[in-house]
Amino acid sequence: MSRPAAKGWCPSALRPMKSGDGLLVRIKPNFGQLNSKQLLVLADCLDHFGNGLLDITSRTNLQIRGVKEQNYSNLILKLQTERLLGTSEKLDRLNVIVSPFIRENSLTWRCANQIYSSVENLPLLPEKFGFCIDCDESRYLSNQSGDIFIERSSGSGLVLRCAGLKKGFSTDESNLTSDVKKIIGWYLEKQNSEETERPMRMRDIVSKNKFPWKTSNELKKPLLEEVTVGSYQGYFVLAAPFGQLKSEHLRKLAAVNQKIQFTINRMLITESLPDKNHGLVNEPHDNRLKMNVCPGAPHCSSATIKTRHLAESLAHQKEFILGGNIHISGCSKGCASPNSKDMCIVGNEGTYDIVEKGYAWDKPVVKCSSQTSVLEHLKEIRS
Repeated sequence: MSRPAAKGWCPSALRPMKSGDGLLVRIKPNFGQLNSKQLLVLADCLDHFGNGLLDITSRTNLQIRGVKEQNYSNLILKLQTERLLGTSEKLDRLNVIVSPFIRENSLTWRCANQIYSSVENLPLLPEKFGFCIDCDESRYLSNQSGDIFIERSSGSGLVLRCAGLKKGFSTDESNLTSDVKKIIGWYLEKQNSEETERPMRMRDIVSKNKFPWKTSNELKKPLLEEVTVGSYQGYFVLAAPFGQLKSEHLRKLAAVNQKIQFTINRMLITESLPDKNHGLVNEPHDNRLKMNVCPGAPHCSSATIKTRHLAESLAHQKEFILGGNIHISGCSKGCASPNSKDMCIVGNEGTYDIVEKGYAWDKPVVKCSSQTSVLEHLKEIRS
């Protein structure tokens, strides 16, 4: 089966999207970082203007949930006053993912800073268009959703690589901005020649068109190590339970950290751990790390099941999911993960479709009428 078309658009702060619990307002912290003051401001915004919940997206963006339309303008003014949000439409639409453990004035930092600084001189990009900036000793972002990858060459230079290509276009810091602009110009030219309802991603453009510049295989080889929960080189890596934080989480983080970084796989990199009752995932064997879970009902108008309630129940049933990855989706769009999973539990008009070894939109192997029957079915197949 093919994936159902998404409804609506990719929300931002200046262009929010209505969901089941109110407006979704998405902010995009520069370098994925917030300092302690900004964390406290954001926590207050969640409580005063939203419903106290914050989603971490797969692109390290932050979504304030449940914003009432009459509160929206006051929320935006507060975010802009506290420098959590700019006023520019181009900056609001810009998507940048930087590698984990980013250090100020590192190569990754400097390249990202060029993109942030030059955004007003770039064309207005499609909402989903994004940059992955990955210039450290190892490459962390190779499998992330991006359109232009800025990576380190095997020497001391830089490589611009378009999604869908294995080889890259050689550049350096002095020419980075102009070369990025050149590639974007080519992409938009090809984009405009296509008669499609929605803008195409870069990988679709390069699959149909020959890349016009010379490329070379000079990328620095990635290490196999992945970012996971635990301590790492003086930092602590934590995960938000099912990708969602509460205002109290932010306050506890702000109490013991000068700044934190939101990073890939909906994780957080902190300088210090909050108290023992922080409510975050800090054990690498926590079952919640094996689950991709969308907000579900009533937060999303497309969802017909309470995904988080089911996920919490499964997290305490170790024998059910040990060794497998689960996607719990409120509907067949599968927004929480575009990838194949060992099992998908999908809402369907209030019932539960179960897909094995596939995607949320695939044909289910069994249909369950209730959460209890889901647990009973899982107990049968795991015994």
